[in-house]
Amino acid sequence: MQQYAATVGNGSVSIGDLLNSPGSMMGRTMNYLSFAHNSSMQYMQQNLPLMQQMYQQQMAQQQNPQQQQMMQNYMMKMLYMQGRDRAAQIEAKNLNMEEQRIAQEKEKLETQLAEVNQELKSAKEARDQGIKDMAPKYVA
Repeated sequence: MQQYAATVGNGSVSIGDLLNSPGSMMGRTMNYLSFAHNSSMQYMQQNLPLMQQMYQQQMAQQQNPQQQQMMQNYMMKMLYMQGRDRAAQIEAKNLNMEEQRIAQEKEKLETQLAEVNQELKSAKEARDQGIKDMAPKYVA
């Protein structure tokens, strides 16, 4: 889980990261990649027309088509990366919530373990005392 959190926090998941991740986390990593890509594409598609409109108003057709295409590609890339950052923040929030849940569960289990150990200790002491009480006492 820590390796997965580090991979997500890094902002980009490479093939090497996937290959180095444990098999138990492969499904979650693939789901995150799918979510990050789809939400980033949606973010880009929603915001690109607004950005293009603002850019065209500023430039007022002062560029050639090649420069316009380069600028559009740049805007698409920047919006996609912003979408990926948003997806990473969402996943980091989810991981923090899961970490808190696991910490609470761990604390609960440690408390139960302490109670069981105390009960076991009491039972052993009672058994030992019972054995001592049942032992024959010879008086000389």
